[in-house]
Amino acid sequence: MKFIILDDDQIIYHSPLPPGDVAALQELLRQANCLVPSFVDADAYSVETYIAQYARERTETTFLFDRNLYSQVVALAKGSRATENARFAAAVMAFASCANTQIEPNLALYEGAASGARRAWKRDLEIFHKADDIHPANWAALALGYAERFDRRIPGKRLRSELAKNFDPAAKLRFYGFVYPIALKMATISMAGGKADKKMIELLDWMYHCWHFSAPATLLATRALSHDPPKDIFKNIGSMDRRRALAGVKNAAWDLVYITEWFERIKAQEKANELTVLCSRDGVLLKVAELLRSAVFDGTMPPFEKAGFGRAILDRYNSYVSDLLNPKRALKPLPADFKNYRDKLVSDLESEFLKVL
Repeated sequence: MKFIILDDDQIIYHSPLPPGDVAALQELLRQANCLVPSFVDADAYSVETYIAQYARERTETTFLFDRNLYSQVVALAKGSRATENARFAAAVMAFASCANTQIEPNLALYEGAASGARRAWKRDLEIFHKADDIHPANWAALALGYAERFDRRIPGKRLRSELAKNFDPAAKLRFYGFVYPIALKMATISMAGGKADKKMIELLDWMYHCWHFSAPATLLATRALSHDPPKDIFKNIGSMDRRRALAGVKNAAWDLVYITEWFERIKAQEKANELTVLCSRDGVLLKVAELLRSAVFDGTMPPFEKAGFGRAILDRYNSYVSDLLNPKRALKPLPADFKNYRDKLVSDLESEFLKVL
């Protein structure tokens, strides 16, 4: 995309869409409330925000897609009819192209592989990257209801790109290994009786003595272990089919993976000169990401008291995070047999969770 910066600091650039369609896409995404940017004091739903950042500062922006969004884009590229959810996905694709941003689907691929969708990953990845080259006017036509599907679908043959060759769907993602034990412990505690403060203290004690602290997981806990927790944090947690309930915990762990990756990029973004926008329609994921964004940019502590917990919870949290290097903790220093330690910890936690009810 070419830019012209005038003497009065105005930017002139060629938009691939008419102004009315750009405005409609922006409003559609704003109403969906589906973007959590790694910045404040700028409109995440305005194409000009990203254009200006790149034109003036050469700041790149990456849109981090979740699994559902990735799957909808691939389905549309294969020729599927545009449902309401799929129109949202088409809107993100058109918006990202107009905003001159990059799209990152890697975490979605890992989540799919972990969930059993390994057979067609290479074909789908190639289709996704080819879909990224579709003119934004075609994506906008689907998003805004001018068309129901693409006239021509992208062929499903295996194209040999470097991206496809380098991706290993069987690889174990470090962030997942980090957050999954916390999600398991949190889910088990959430099903127990008792007061919210007691549950939160049990989780904080466990993270301090047996595992690691995670900012995203702690923020999720302020909701999952609160006096009136949302019903959709751990999907099917009350099911008599405990394997189905366990799948819900793994789904929550993947939410934490996306947020953790986004959080790590925030910490490195000034040096990398790159912004990251989390894209999803998962309400739990978006809420926790927003809480984390507030904590990072406003310098606020985890909102324990705002979530209804007593002052003692914040005091306990502060005492632990100021003492993370204490050698009395199980993982300080990290033991040589850490993998065995983690595998046994997860096995014990899963066994405990599966017995609940």
